[in-house]
Amino acid sequence: MSRSFPGGLRSRPLDSVPSRLCRALPVALSLVLLMVLPGAPVVTPSLFDAAPGSTGWIGGLSAQSVPVSHEQFPQHPVLSHREQAGIVRGWIEKRFDSLLPELMRREGIDMWIIISREYNDDPVFRSMAPMETYSSRRRTILVFHDRGPGQGVERLSVGRFDYDGLFEVVPTHNDEQFEGLLEVVRDRNPGTIGVNMSGRWNHADGLTATQRDTLFATLSQYEDRIQSAEMLAVGWLEVKLPEETDMYRHVMRVAHSVIARAFSNEVIIPGVTTANDVRWWMRQTVAELGLGKWFQPSVSIAREGVEDRLSGDTVIQRGDMLHTDFGIVYFGLSTDTQHNAYVLRHGETDAPEGLRAGLRAANRLQDITLEQSRAGRTGNEALAASLAQARAEGLRPSIYWHSIGYHGHGAGVPLGMSDYQDGVPGRGDYIFRPNTWHSVELNTTHTVPEWGNQDVRFALEEEAVLTEDGWEWVVGRQDRFYLIR
Repeated sequence: MSRSFPGGLRSRPLDSVPSRLCRALPVALSLVLLMVLPGAPVVTPSLFDAAPGSTGWIGGLSAQSVPVSHEQFPQHPVLSHREQAGIVRGWIEKRFDSLLPELMRREGIDMWIIISREYNDDPVFRSMAPMETYSSRRRTILVFHDRGPGQGVERLSVGRFDYDGLFEVVPTHNDEQFEGLLEVVRDRNPGTIGVNMSGRWNHADGLTATQRDTLFATLSQYEDRIQSAEMLAVGWLEVKLPEETDMYRHVMRVAHSVIARAFSNEVIIPGVTTANDVRWWMRQTVAELGLGKWFQPSVSIAREGVEDRLSGDTVIQRGDMLHTDFGIVYFGLSTDTQHNAYVLRHGETDAPEGLRAGLRAANRLQDITLEQSRAGRTGNEALAASLAQARAEGLRPSIYWHSIGYHGHGAGVPLGMSDYQDGVPGRGDYIFRPNTWHSVELNTTHTVPEWGNQDVRFALEEEAVLTEDGWEWVVGRQDRFYLIR
């Protein structure tokens, strides 16, 4: 049975041959991917696209589900790499002009030196390079010098490459780059020099051992001025422009729409399709849309009477609850989403109440963690308060948030880890800051009466942005199952 889509596009469920689940899709289907298909869950919009009359709470998050039909969602195609490149370059330049001076002064760093080598990039480098650049060239030495209020930050590339005009080149031969760097430092005489070395933050530890040795030998007379730029690097990576947040909503809609298609009868035929078929369909679809990936999609199955999650070549059956962990990279921005689906038994029109109650419990845990996580509070403080409140309300929680953005597991405050429910040493003492993105990742265990009082884990993951006014979901959250017929 075929299904018609707006614009005359048609799609049919894939047949029983698993290999056909990865069949190439027409490029035109990218126009469909920004829709929520029938059977997909209703999501709760943020204030960015809230419906009139929605009920708001902390920072603008909606406390109730606001039904939104697929016609209400913006139907933008996936932009071409060429279109993305111009937008991304504009973001980088604006970030250099508006964010970097404030961050350098906040951290007390007059000069920031970032050294990368080809195919061995500093983790910060990717966020500063245009899309045309796939890696640093040979050895790249970037220098940022704060000239003071009103004068901005000078951007220099010691070597040969200006990276699409974002940096002023200080011409030096490859073998003389460090001598050129010494001259730059002498001429500007900074009081403090920051470099990316850190024992706590992997994103801020990009200076390799050999480059560190050469750098310190070259700048020996300035060694007492050199310090770790770890908090500058973290700040640079975690804080986002309003324009980036606006585009991130589009990015997230694309990610959610791939999940909506995967968790539908377009892809899943109960009794035929395997968990592996679905996850490889998701990965192939991402590739055909021209999007990037940062981890392999996963699909697992919770089944009545089976204690452990099933996956791999397990065939999906009616009555199963499905879970996916899925992320894309688009505009250089990473997503990370965990959603759930239910495969209807014959005669059912919705998931059993026990499963729906479990999903509501996970939604309540989301509410609690957002209430307890606010600007100025540390991740460990928010974790302890969230777990205490959740347990007091009768939930069985586990919380493991992370920051997200240029990296899937991004720089910024963590709120627990799966194996650190008593707090994350070091990094967990960092505070929440406005204009940052967070992947609200957690689960709660709930007893399902319809499954013989079986304990089932309900895991969710959604992106939220901490604004100056509080929290907003980037595009909404799952509060109903995707239903597969």
